[in-house]
Amino acid sequence: MAQTAPSRMGGGGGRVLDIKRVDLRRRAFFLLGGLGLLNALVWLGAFSLFSGHPLLMGAAALAYGLGLRHALDADHIAVIDNVTRASLREQRSAQAAGLFFSLGHSTIVCLATLGVVLAGQRYRASLADIAARGGLIGGWVSILFLVLIAVINGLTLRDLWGQRGQIVSGSEGTLPSRGIARLVAPVLARVSVSWHLYPIGFLFGLGFDTASEISLLGISIAQGERGLPPWEIMMLPLLFVSAMALLDTVDSVLMQGLYSRAGQRARLNLGLTLVSVLLALSIAGVELVSMLSDHLSLSGPASVAAEFVSSHFEMIGALVFALSVFSWLWLRLTRVQAPLTDAALSDPLFGITGKDR
Repeated sequence: MAQTAPSRMGGGGGRVLDIKRVDLRRRAFFLLGGLGLLNALVWLGAFSLFSGHPLLMGAAALAYGLGLRHALDADHIAVIDNVTRASLREQRSAQAAGLFFSLGHSTIVCLATLGVVLAGQRYRASLADIAARGGLIGGWVSILFLVLIAVINGLTLRDLWGQRGQIVSGSEGTLPSRGIARLVAPVLARVSVSWHLYPIGFLFGLGFDTASEISLLGISIAQGERGLPPWEIMMLPLLFVSAMALLDTVDSVLMQGLYSRAGQRARLNLGLTLVSVLLALSIAGVELVSMLSDHLSLSGPASVAAEFVSSHFEMIGALVFALSVFSWLWLRLTRVQAPLTDAALSDPLFGITGKDR
């Protein structure tokens, strides 16, 4: 006997699905509520330290704004969106993907700021050399990871193309054990669990070369030269990373809901997946051209274009994020119910059993 759509289930089945949706919302509420409380506590600490100093309060507000801006960087958006999409293929929750990615990134931000503040003027050149070498490692990790996750979602895109015009369940099944799928399957197993993104975020942050991060270092150095104690200066990176963690987590929760709700609309699901794949490949291409241009002293139209695009990564990320919010609101208003399964609710962060065990 054919199964009815989840949104039309009555009796006990409907109540079970309602409970599952409430559970997802509760987890998102606690996750975002906890980060909101953390942001409030960090700001409370900033007020207690800087309330009598308008210039320091301005620096604190600037550091927080830079954290929000950095969270909208195109590579952050590309990683979180694509990992969320890949996790749903494996029927795993990805609500905390943005949190762990930003925590890894935040580790580098705090360590780098502390190193710059504690190091004397004569040692900052050595720190710059270390940052340059770290940037080379982080750059290659970023490029390879974005390409791999784009390939994984490209396989999902192929499956969705074959299912166009149909109402799908929101899961395209696991990757077949043949061809390129066999090569990328181990990568998918490593990144489809939220906390596995911590080392990815750490490696992504090694470059420490975005405009927002450089600005944070500049603010911290300036305050150190004015005699502000190091432990008070560290309030600035704390504001930066708390803002970044909050917005990155909002992005992963948003994309979890967006992809889940789009699961019953094959064309929309296809379009969203295509955008994620193209975004990851585009960012990887721009980063590759930029790295080759910097280290091999290359020049030409491609280098100029890559430099222009990379200097506007935050604007690109903000545009993609805004489109995601608009799409989620549209699906919400049209009351598309997200297809749910027991496996889709598994997430080790919340102690829920399932495929993540």
